[in-house]
Amino acid sequence: MSTGLTLVCPVRGRLKAKARNKDGLTPSEERYRVEALRHLVDLGYPVANIRVEPTIKKFGNSGRNSFRADFAVLDVPVSSIKPDDIESLLNHAVILGEVKRDNASFNSAISYQVKPMLDFAGRDDCIALYWDDVEQRVFWIERKNGSKQHKEGPLSDLPGYGKKPRTKSLTFNTIDPNKPLIQVFKRIEDILHSSSVGPSKRFSVMLQLLLIKLYDEQQHQNTPDVALTIQDFAAAGVSPSASLQITNGVLGKSVDYYQHFLPEKVDGKLQISGDLLLEVMRVLAPVRIVSMSRALIQEFYMYFAKHIYKWDLAQYFTPVALTEFIVDILNPQFGEHVKDPACGSADFLTAAFRRGQHWPDYASSIWGSDVSSEAVQVAVLNMILNGDGKTNIQQEDSLQKINSNENSADAVICNPPFGARISETKENTLENFDLGREWAVDSHGTLNPSEKLLTQQESGILFAEACVKLIRPGGRMALVVPNGYLGNRSTRYAILREFLMRHCFISAIVALPRFTFKGSGADVSASVIFCEKRTTPLTEAKLSEDYEFCVEVVNRVGWVTGDKRGKPTYLRDEEDGTLLLDEYGNSILDSDFEGCLRKVRNSTAGQAFPWLVRGHEPDPTDSEHGWSVSISSVVDDPHLTLDPKRLCRKFVELRSQIEESAHFTIGGIVDVIPEKTDSSGRSVNFLPAEVYRHVEIQDVEVGTYRSNAKRGWELPQRARHLAEPGDIFVGGIRNSVRKWFLAGENCTNVVVTNGMHRLHLKKGCEEYLVDLVAGLCSEAYRVQMRALARGADGLAEIAIEDLKDVVLPRITDPDIRSDVEPFVQRLVVGASSLEEKVESLMAEGTFSYPNPPARPDHTSLV
Repeated sequence: MSTGLTLVCPVRGRLKAKARNKDGLTPSEERYRVEALRHLVDLGYPVANIRVEPTIKKFGNSGRNSFRADFAVLDVPVSSIKPDDIESLLNHAVILGEVKRDNASFNSAISYQVKPMLDFAGRDDCIALYWDDVEQRVFWIERKNGSKQHKEGPLSDLPGYGKKPRTKSLTFNTIDPNKPLIQVFKRIEDILHSSSVGPSKRFSVMLQLLLIKLYDEQQHQNTPDVALTIQDFAAAGVSPSASLQITNGVLGKSVDYYQHFLPEKVDGKLQISGDLLLEVMRVLAPVRIVSMSRALIQEFYMYFAKHIYKWDLAQYFTPVALTEFIVDILNPQFGEHVKDPACGSADFLTAAFRRGQHWPDYASSIWGSDVSSEAVQVAVLNMILNGDGKTNIQQEDSLQKINSNENSADAVICNPPFGARISETKENTLENFDLGREWAVDSHGTLNPSEKLLTQQESGILFAEACVKLIRPGGRMALVVPNGYLGNRSTRYAILREFLMRHCFISAIVALPRFTFKGSGADVSASVIFCEKRTTPLTEAKLSEDYEFCVEVVNRVGWVTGDKRGKPTYLRDEEDGTLLLDEYGNSILDSDFEGCLRKVRNSTAGQAFPWLVRGHEPDPTDSEHGWSVSISSVVDDPHLTLDPKRLCRKFVELRSQIEESAHFTIGGIVDVIPEKTDSSGRSVNFLPAEVYRHVEIQDVEVGTYRSNAKRGWELPQRARHLAEPGDIFVGGIRNSVRKWFLAGENCTNVVVTNGMHRLHLKKGCEEYLVDLVAGLCSEAYRVQMRALARGADGLAEIAIEDLKDVVLPRITDPDIRSDVEPFVQRLVVGASSLEEKVESLMAEGTFSYPNPPARPDHTSLV
């Protein structure tokens, strides 16, 4: 894959930065050069006056060697200066720029490239601008009492076009919120390391520096143009001893402010010298942390906490793009209290807080709790890093305390611990919940909770009820749940859906890809269900008035979902694979979240539930509307299925499209034969000494299969079907819906594993064989089967009743039918595949070919 970038340069337009350009710049360097040029243009420097890669000095015999700047800004248009007229260019240069791909070469670049550029310049007021991934510095010369003095300062000292540079105090508004924080602190770590500060002390010092910066920034947020206390002290001309005194003063205040929330005691004095502090603050002071993107904060925090607290936070954090998407749909407003009763690392709460950070005292409206003390510490530090110094996060068993917290929040957002193995058994907790009890039909024929407690209940199910209890009537919640909760037919999940529909309006359901939460250890497919709490609960879900809710499916989340690392994925140019960057030079996540958010707001549900669109009125010219479903389609289903796979646009429109022409349902033409039963309904037993041809699920492909000889006593427990000629076996679990085969006329003693459904054409339906086989090869069939699978993982089963409901088109064109029929006939006579045919001939002894014993298992070498 290409490693280049697609950039939009304000001077040269659209660029393709490959692995190396002819100017020698790597893609990263080219990216930073574009950033620097964009900054200059934003400051008012004329595009026409900028020349890229100018030669500013020639050396050696006949000038064979040259010294180049990465860019030059002139006081006249570059078109008025000949390309090879170096002297004229230097006489008109007001800025000469040097770009590096990383900060490691900062010192040498300043000594051997940046400062020499100023010496080459023809103008006394020429500025040298240095730019890398961590630091951007401004260099100029001032004359005092006839002597030349080199001056240096942060990027904020760079003047507008036609003005002179001067040292200015850093303010909240002039420090940069877009720095990669992890790179900034790694650079500080290198500075401390090079000064012989040991590893444990380094990270203690970095924690102190972090608290100092956070406190200073928060203190000045409401006076953004007033000078910060923490400055680039060297540039400001402050002595090392005075700098250390000022910084320790802020440290003492920050420790007093934050210490209550921190897991370990922080020293109130910096254990580094004043000279070292000057070097550190050159890097740290120009950076703004509290306005930094949550993605940068999260990346930094995971790195930082691993070193200072020895925490591995990979299992805690939910990717920022997802949490912000969910919070945007939930749409909390000023004055509304938001709570997460299983907050973990507080990712949802930081998203909610950052969204309303500009509202007065909004931190007081953010609440979280978790039963784990370590999770609470992680959450508290996460909130502090994101700008909330007085967080309302506490260690608490939310399930046990639910009755004292009822109706306390306007919006609840939760990704609870779920799974059959994560369950609650304490009676004093189960008794707090309707879903902690057995449900029974009362004298009126209505299903209701009884007085009898369950012996255990999944914690995720109890948290679903807890979220409903927490919100006030008319409030709303966003709940992450495995798809099994929304589709499984078992009683506990059907009762959960009954409870939700009695107490809430279903506003929207957004399905996420499988493995979305792989990084936190969950490999299930999950969805987010958004609900509004009813003022008065229904006595039965079937009594619900009709309304529409939105159903959307996210396919791309912006990171690799197949492994625990969750590596980000970014948009690329389709033609050459180069990464696309936004107008600020940042990579763009390859995700559906933005489009999905727009669709939800543009859906009919947006009109039914005004909180979805409050403050974000849809664009009337936007023709792309979200997919809406009538709640009656759920109420009319005996299982109250809310699984978005079978409610989504793709599934519903596919079936409608098939039904517009000649079609059939699988259940209309086949019988499904139960396991260990023959076609006459008699029970089948495998004889221990008999040799069978065993077919595992991995032995089946599209229309083909292979088998392994085993005696009856060797057959595994999962061997369930004794095939007969004409049987059609189809994958019965989500991961195997593309697998199927036809048992041909030579089918003898073929035993097929479980996980497959055994079909046999009904009498009088033989003509449908061609249509059925063609349908099984289609994505239309596979889409329906995946949508109908009930469960949250790859082993989710397609129930027989759902399989029968699959609809397939008939082949009505006689020419197409005649093309397909010969292939079907080959299957009928037993020519499933060439491999199967060769094995059959060898078993019969008609094919004289060596037939050595098969490997005992896959671990054998030969």
